[in-house]
Amino acid sequence: MVEEETLSKASRSFRFAGVIVSAIKKLSRSAVSVEGEEKLRANPTLFVVNHFTRFETGLLLHILYKHNGQMAHSLADSGLFKGKFGQYLESVGAHPIDMPGRDEKMISELMKGSHNWVIFPEGSMIKNKKVMHDGRLQLHLEDKISAPHTGASVLALKTFLMKEQYKRAIADNDEQLINYYQDTYALRGPGDLAVLDLCIVPVNITYYPLRPGKNLLSTGVQLLVKDLAPKLEEELLVEGKILLQESDISISFGHPIDVRSFSKPYRRLFSLIKPFISPATKMNWMMKLMRHRLTNKFMGRVYTRLSINMDHIVATALRYIPAQGVTEVDFKKIIYLACLKIKKQNHRRVHRSIRDGIINLVADEEYGPYNSIMKLAIDESVVVLESGRLLVDHESIQVPQPFHRMRLDNTTSVLANEFEVMKWAVKIIKKLAKASPEKLSLQVAEAVIERDVALYEDERMRSYVENESKSREVGKPVFMAGEKEKVGIVLVHGFLASPGELLQLAKHLNQQGYGVYIVRLTGHGTHATELKTVTLKCWQESVKRGYAVLSHYHSKVVLAGFSAGALLALIQGALGLPKVNAIIAINPALTLCQKSAKLSPMLERWNRLLKGLSVEAGSLPYIENEAQFPDTNYDKIYVAGLARLLELQECCRERLALIEVPLLVIQAEDDPVVEPSSAKEVVDKASSLCKSLEYLQLQHHVIVRDEGSIETFQLIDPFIASL
Repeated sequence: MVEEETLSKASRSFRFAGVIVSAIKKLSRSAVSVEGEEKLRANPTLFVVNHFTRFETGLLLHILYKHNGQMAHSLADSGLFKGKFGQYLESVGAHPIDMPGRDEKMISELMKGSHNWVIFPEGSMIKNKKVMHDGRLQLHLEDKISAPHTGASVLALKTFLMKEQYKRAIADNDEQLINYYQDTYALRGPGDLAVLDLCIVPVNITYYPLRPGKNLLSTGVQLLVKDLAPKLEEELLVEGKILLQESDISISFGHPIDVRSFSKPYRRLFSLIKPFISPATKMNWMMKLMRHRLTNKFMGRVYTRLSINMDHIVATALRYIPAQGVTEVDFKKIIYLACLKIKKQNHRRVHRSIRDGIINLVADEEYGPYNSIMKLAIDESVVVLESGRLLVDHESIQVPQPFHRMRLDNTTSVLANEFEVMKWAVKIIKKLAKASPEKLSLQVAEAVIERDVALYEDERMRSYVENESKSREVGKPVFMAGEKEKVGIVLVHGFLASPGELLQLAKHLNQQGYGVYIVRLTGHGTHATELKTVTLKCWQESVKRGYAVLSHYHSKVVLAGFSAGALLALIQGALGLPKVNAIIAINPALTLCQKSAKLSPMLERWNRLLKGLSVEAGSLPYIENEAQFPDTNYDKIYVAGLARLLELQECCRERLALIEVPLLVIQAEDDPVVEPSSAKEVVDKASSLCKSLEYLQLQHHVIVRDEGSIETFQLIDPFIASL
């Protein structure tokens, strides 16, 4: 069927309102992201949307306008349609709920395809987001619990069935029925009907983070209006904060439900009893049979289209913490594993709060999104933290609060309510909450290793070039299990190298019973082009993963790095992590012998400028490198990667004074790559009470394999044994 657009273009008032909305968005600190626009069709469409804030109507209308330049209609609270403001609302496509002839107007426009409609089937804002009861969709409203309203499904079914009956009346030349439809729905003939059938598009709107409180809007209104109504005050505190803080508003369009396809089996069934009932009775019976099923179908899709974020996972996990509580360390393991397992299922889009930096949860570091929701839960007295142990007030997080205070007084519970519909994800969290601390630690270590290998494989596949990419034997991260009572040792290779560079040292240490993890720095061990886009943060997260693995197998961890890897070990060691017992820095690359390396930031900016101008001539993306060990090291040095190395050097210098654990620095006296003075600078600036600098009379840089490695190992062994 040819897709013919019949939608009316936006009015001047609507376009002007769009300018106002754009201006508000610029003033707002919120960011709107849209998912699933490719699912939108040219068909007449009924959009069904979850309802949590008052500004959703205008927001969605303008998202749709931005998509196709056409104006949709919607319903709004009748109390808003007064005076000039009411006239304005009508001009931009909004209509009061109690508008005379409302249903006839909606059906007419959907039959013609002149306007799409946006409907909030819940009938009012679901402030508690409680839509599940005994495993079924049940709305917890202000004064009752009820099944989802079927008004939207009745509207959709009536539109489709009446359109079909009108066409049949024309075919049968039934003038009485033709006149009825034309009078009731403002039709002039079959040419007015949309060619395409009606479809229903489920839409979910998710907010992150949800942190109600005083804001510029609420404060301003309170100054102007004395004795503010409690409901209005609540809405200003909640919705004003969403608009004026750094919030992410995620809008997700789901798969369309074709009304013709949905109703086909029911229409076929009733065609068998057609001779025995009138058309009107037949339509009523069909709608009674279909409306609840259709409502449950699209409402289920609306609620499960949410964007999963850290707030959902933490709030839900708190509900399943046992009465005796859990250590926060173990709770973080539950959250980390839940994030990984939920992402792995790939059922729904996940927010960046459970993508970027979650390794911090199991690497003994702070993680902002986690800290934020936990602060909210503590402030709301949902949970208390006593001596490192979390104790949950289950009555507070489970028992419903007053409807119009829920968003203010128990936001944590609102977030857990919103996530209840994701039954598969809740099941994952419940299972993890029952696991023993020992099992959680083992699962974390295994999950981090799996994640690290997966990142390597993804990068290798992305950049693979035959006869150029490094082999898996030298490129992938390496874990060697050791005796748990001994220390675990994280090894970090140098710039341009790969884990294979430290394989001899790793085997030497592992033979003595130490657990070893050789980190693979992002951009290394695959193909040199990966260094064009690498960041210092990526390198640091690579080291965090190594620490996370060994800290869940061993009570003490040593950070050891070579060259640039030594700088990363020093930076990680400067954080004061509880299990870091010592640091070993071998030929720390704090200052390079090649002074021209300092030009790399300027060259990187020059290359970016030329790329922006689409000019290739004159750019210098890389320089050739004569590697001492070409099996593990790249033969090209990308300028962008070299710029990150200089950034790493500065970062390390800034943090040396924070190092307090025992420190061993080993330096080749005639290192041709790194200035030997680097080692002395590290030792001089570190605050460690126990620190030593050992020089080796060697004339090459790579002293961790083959020639010179025995001397290096002989210095490392007694240092580790003394810890």
